[in-house]
Amino acid sequence: MATGFTVDIAGADGMRTAEWTVGEEFLIRPNRRGEDAEPAARVRLLAPEGQERAAEPASALASRPVTVAEVEERLRLRGGGQPHPVLALTGPDGAALATVHPEERVPWPRHFRVVDERDRPLAEITHEPARFGRRCTWVIDPADGSPPVVGRRGSVGGWLVFALTFPLWLVIFLGCLLLTLLTFGHVAEMVVWGYPRSVVWRRRGAGRALSFGHLRTDYHHDPRLLDPRLAYAQAALHYFDVMHHD
Repeated sequence: MATGFTVDIAGADGMRTAEWTVGEEFLIRPNRRGEDAEPAARVRLLAPEGQERAAEPASALASRPVTVAEVEERLRLRGGGQPHPVLALTGPDGAALATVHPEERVPWPRHFRVVDERDRPLAEITHEPARFGRRCTWVIDPADGSPPVVGRRGSVGGWLVFALTFPLWLVIFLGCLLLTLLTFGHVAEMVVWGYPRSVVWRRRGAGRALSFGHLRTDYHHDPRLLDPRLAYAQAALHYFDVMHHD
């Protein structure tokens, strides 16, 4: 039986920019109407492995010598953005559920390692960004050897509607741009439109394991096809990406 949940970033201001903060936290809330439901999980942003010192307070940094390697690392980060954070998931009782480790120390890695509360492998998650002629994909490879769960952005119907309505939306956009120029910026409202953002994760021969509906901004999950810990980990990664790229 499918269940629903949403990602709540109300308390994580840095999620809206690339300048995330160590210790910042957002929530995964079950979709239960008519009641103030306890979060299904909490997701805390941690410094990537090998960069724990970046979380030290300024007073601590000032009280010890700064190495050449640390200076070079700070300059590198300022030029290319912060590396993707580690995502630590905990349950309603505070117990560890899973941890998502980026495999590359870059702002937007393609490979992630998911481990359980005892640091045992749960899955590998691979993210392939959209390219011309290729849709954005997410692949979850469970460590137990079960078939992978593959998520692809946009449905066939959604892309068809996108292609058919593109000329109309282009005319509307150009009209908004012309109005902005004629009013010297006093009227600068643009109609927001873009390609399909919904994602459906499927296990071959078994159906939908997880789905994200852009219009409703929530997730639907089938626990029979995907471990809830992996569903929450994938949703946290996906929403982190959505906040910075959409």
